[in-house]
Amino acid sequence: MAEARTGLSFPLRLAYGIGSVGELVFLGMFNTFITIFYNQAIGLSNALIGTAVMISLLGDAISDPAVGMISDRWRSRLGRRHPFLFAAPVPTAISLYMIFSPPAFLTDAAAGNGPDQFPLFMWLCFWTVMSRLFLTLYVIPHFALGGELAREPHDRSRLFSINALFGYTTGAIFAFVSWGIFLGGKAINRQGVSVPKHLDAAAYGPLVFTACGVILVAIMLSAWGTKGQIPYLSAPPVQQERLSLKVYYRDLMNALVNRNYRFLMLGFFFFMISAGLTETLGVFANTYVWELETQQLRWYGVAAVPAILLGALLAPALMRRFDRRPVLLCAIAGATVTAQLPIDLRLLGLFPANGSEMLLPLLIANAAITAASIAVGAVAVLSMLGDIADQNELASGMRQEGLIYSARTFFAKASNSAGHFSAGLLLDLFVRIPFGAVPGKLDSDVVFRLALTSGPIMGFAAVIAIPFYARYDLTRNQHRAILDQLDERKR
Repeated sequence: MAEARTGLSFPLRLAYGIGSVGELVFLGMFNTFITIFYNQAIGLSNALIGTAVMISLLGDAISDPAVGMISDRWRSRLGRRHPFLFAAPVPTAISLYMIFSPPAFLTDAAAGNGPDQFPLFMWLCFWTVMSRLFLTLYVIPHFALGGELAREPHDRSRLFSINALFGYTTGAIFAFVSWGIFLGGKAINRQGVSVPKHLDAAAYGPLVFTACGVILVAIMLSAWGTKGQIPYLSAPPVQQERLSLKVYYRDLMNALVNRNYRFLMLGFFFFMISAGLTETLGVFANTYVWELETQQLRWYGVAAVPAILLGALLAPALMRRFDRRPVLLCAIAGATVTAQLPIDLRLLGLFPANGSEMLLPLLIANAAITAASIAVGAVAVLSMLGDIADQNELASGMRQEGLIYSARTFFAKASNSAGHFSAGLLLDLFVRIPFGAVPGKLDSDVVFRLALTSGPIMGFAAVIAIPFYARYDLTRNQHRAILDQLDERKR
């Protein structure tokens, strides 16, 4: 590997960062709309929706580390990572389109929570599993590529900063376009009732088609834009142990022996459970607790853009000044508090009433603060994982960014799926929200239970994450010493 601990060019950082657009648009569609689409627009049980998302975890338990380890060992003229970057976008886009395009005979049979819901559940389950598998083919090698491209600590922070900047900013803009253009206004549902457009299944076609196009373009641009770096990246040993189940689990366990890696992943696991609950319950809360119109929901995306810009650009400077751990802890604590604050205040009777002129500005301002905190935390976690890859190389002699970053993706999917599954059960068994619910006409007890679930219950898992993050203790000075030892070994 012909490498230098010097800065990366700005065009290269742009090419790398644009790849995150594809992932964030996919996750935005999947996490924001899948539950409200299948439950309220089509009529599938929330418990079955959560189960379908959870089942996809069974495939992720194998595919995420496997893709990481395979890409670590891959030998080709395109290097270790780029064959996967070029292979992933088309099947990823197709699988997302199929999720939101169930055949009419399945949706008609499932309407009304009848005995024919199982075929529609199987359709959702199959395409959910496939979509996550294809997304893994891209996400794991993409993160691993970032760990290889940048070795100097501050340079690594800036690379993942622009990655977060592209991803979250595009996600915010896409949310604005989704709510303001594709799903803006009213529609007549199957029962002949006027409802917000996102409760009408027919409104989703153009939105999904656009999302698939963005995913294709963004991932391919990133793959081609970083292709010129292939000769300068790490290559696996010519003679290496054949990959088997024994080697697979051995390497996975060896990575988890690293205490910093272990605590970082445990913290990430609990935080992403909270994120899964937020993503599922957030659109329900905006629709039925706050009773916001779709044209109002689009302003969340607009407010998030400058907040994400601030958070992503501020993160490298903060980590250079205060080190990675205190920056991450402050960011996670801030996001945990602000994410549930409006709901908590509403439960206490201290937040403006629905329809008040102050309601939407306060909700948007709070969401912007949360977005900035999450952006800082995301850059910190990705930078920490790159540092751990260096620590792992010093201990084992192997560059295993694919394995290191695959666990991050696996823990994100595992806990996020658990969050979606739990949210589905809570909506069916605790909140008990009916099919075809109309905003403003729900029983007050149902609205109260939805608010309770979207606020304090959601925030509990995020609070649990903080003590685990606090156990991470790889400091900036220790990491620089590791890099010096690696350079000396190569000389």
